[in-house]
Amino acid sequence: MEELLFYIIDKNYIKHLSKFENHISYNKDEIGHSRPYLGIVLRIGDYNYFAPLYSYKEHYSKYKNNSSFFFVYDRKKKPLAIIKFSAMIPIPKNFNVLKLLDYNKQEKKYKDLISAEYRYINSNKKEIYKRANKMYYAVTKHKNNFFRTIACNFELLEEKCLEYKK
Repeated sequence: MEELLFYIIDKNYIKHLSKFENHISYNKDEIGHSRPYLGIVLRIGDYNYFAPLYSYKEHYSKYKNNSSFFFVYDRKKKPLAIIKFSAMIPIPKNFNVLKLLDYNKQEKKYKDLISAEYRYINSNKKEIYKRANKMYYAVTKHKNNFFRTIACNFELLEEKCLEYKK
């Protein structure tokens, strides 16, 4: 299984898909600063999907364990982030909407955080793929009503992905 790397996704692509799906979120620009929309890329079905990484918030501790997300921990089992499979989006085949995160250009504190996330994610690739696929198939094949209410419409986004021109 190949290494999972961190990518930044193009804001214009997010804006394009957001016209058709309200479960897509993206970082709001703050004055003088905008955090990158960071995630990993997974092969699911016939598409590569960008699975976004969200900084851990205290209210995530109330989440019931299911296929819509995956907790990311540090070595001391402190939660750092979640990967939201319910908010995955398909990526065009030419990957022209992604940019590999350059670790060397990050400030030390952020670099330490993403390094810890990277270690945990890559040591749990099998479970990450399992949950991402389970989420995808629950929405697209099994038509699971609960997951369809909280997740992106993957089939619609696949159509809109094919229509996108950068």
